[in-house]
Amino acid sequence: MKLRPTNQSFATITIAVLVAIFFSITATAQATIKLIGHLDPFDGNNRYADIWGEGNFAYLGSFSGSGVMIVDISAPTTPRLVGHYNPAEGGRFQDVMVINGIGYFSSESRGGVHIVDVRNPANPLLLSQITTEQSGFLNVHELFVADGILYEADSRTTVIKVFDVRDPRNPVFVRDIQTTDTRFIHAIVCVNGRLFTSGWSGKTDIYDVRNVLTAAPPLLGSFDSGTNSHVSWPSNDGKLLASARETTNGDVRLFDISDPANPVQLSSISAQSLGLDAFSSHNPYIVGNLLIVSWYQAGVVILDISDPRQPRLLGNYDTFPGAISGFDGCWGVYPFLGLDRVLLSDLDGGLFVVDATAAQAGPRTISAASFSFSAIAAKSIVAGFGTNLANATLSASTSLLPTSLGGTSVSVVDFKGLERLAPLFFVSPFQINYQIPAGTAPGPALIKFNNNGQLATGLAIVSASAISIFTTNLSGSGPAAALDAFRFTGAPFNATQSNGQPNIIAVFCTGLGEDATDVDANVAATVLATIDDQPVTVSYAGRAPGYSGLNQLNIIFPAGISPGTHKLSVGRNGVVSNVVTIDIK
Repeated sequence: MKLRPTNQSFATITIAVLVAIFFSITATAQATIKLIGHLDPFDGNNRYADIWGEGNFAYLGSFSGSGVMIVDISAPTTPRLVGHYNPAEGGRFQDVMVINGIGYFSSESRGGVHIVDVRNPANPLLLSQITTEQSGFLNVHELFVADGILYEADSRTTVIKVFDVRDPRNPVFVRDIQTTDTRFIHAIVCVNGRLFTSGWSGKTDIYDVRNVLTAAPPLLGSFDSGTNSHVSWPSNDGKLLASARETTNGDVRLFDISDPANPVQLSSISAQSLGLDAFSSHNPYIVGNLLIVSWYQAGVVILDISDPRQPRLLGNYDTFPGAISGFDGCWGVYPFLGLDRVLLSDLDGGLFVVDATAAQAGPRTISAASFSFSAIAAKSIVAGFGTNLANATLSASTSLLPTSLGGTSVSVVDFKGLERLAPLFFVSPFQINYQIPAGTAPGPALIKFNNNGQLATGLAIVSASAISIFTTNLSGSGPAAALDAFRFTGAPFNATQSNGQPNIIAVFCTGLGEDATDVDANVAATVLATIDDQPVTVSYAGRAPGYSGLNQLNIIFPAGISPGTHKLSVGRNGVVSNVVTIDIK
């Protein structure tokens, strides 16, 4: 039975609680990028390579041949090694990607590409392997997977190999792409239907690969990005490209690629220009208005590129304590779980988890429920903080939320490069409460705050679902905003109903996902809830009455639950909510 309270008193109580929460949120700031977690599971030198993240797991590649390590980061202060994929023939897997629980690992030990089911981290399962028998490379240095298509670069030839991996058990060779570089292709990146190659002689090619399964991709542009071009990354709107060179004093160059046939270099960023003592840049990412780079012997380096002609250093965290001596220190960075848990890999030091929220440029957007930077989904309710965001303090007066209040608006440019106006709850000079627009694609998003023509930009990391539970004490970690589903009363709750059956509470949250927010749906079967770390039944998970962006979970108490205070958390698609409390009589 689906219980969904709908009477007027219930809706009134809910809205009163939420309005109080919205207008009481306060922003906090930190002084530096800080370490919050570290794991170094193996002895020796040069053990680790690239890093990837998905949900509550980090995937750490290896340089020395120790396979791929699977690390539980649900508690980022205490990462735990919970799985290890290391085939009998050895696994020097330098590049790793994981998409929906399927891992793609590039082997530099004559193994091609391993496609592995990592949904059970304790028992990774090899699904298929791409080797020379499937027309792939024997050694694969870098790979990229997008839209069900895998691209290989061997760092030995000028060819890119393309495979259809929509069925990961049966990869199918599609074609070779002959690039324009004269030495070899080191890496490839595919974002929003464009493939970017990085060539060692200094050529970057841009291809339109939207129809690569059926036709050879057109070359949109080819330009000189500098010798030893290592890897690149575009902005969401496809107008800016960051290209890193891996060499002594290797820099990161920013290019205007609005016209891919005629790119224009805007700036060059070296360690010396930033006042850092470091060897070379390695892997760059553009995240909203930030450039985030893993940098040998400088750790992670974060810059404000709101003006790409004048990048500005915001901070760095160095994973390497030694002297400058070549290719040592930070290899990889994965910033797409949120700035409050950025993943770093160090060749010798292993996995580092850092909080980089202090290095955020422009207005900050957080979940309005958990106050987390990494718990934001399409249609979720968020709060933005900054200065001069609006000229007046105004609230929406209708249930159909406006996209402009007093000349103030917010728009979101998602990972697909699409820009949408956000529905607004409330605006003031220092705070705007808004809803992430429907249709926003998961990934990094650029947030534009427009106050009567005065523009400020910030960023957010959007997930498919990222549940945040509201709390009554405005802390994001205290008593849950919840009601008895039968009596419509707050805590403390009865353990049982009047008939002796386990009681049910309605818990209010946001970020359940676009398919269950502001639409009639019940996705309870996909939601995992725990009380004191033990699974409990969710009978309903969907929209809540009376408020845009608000979700409701009906949670059944376990039989025999004891009086007292208990911990509650919920999760979906591998992303777990903030931990809140519930009191039982």
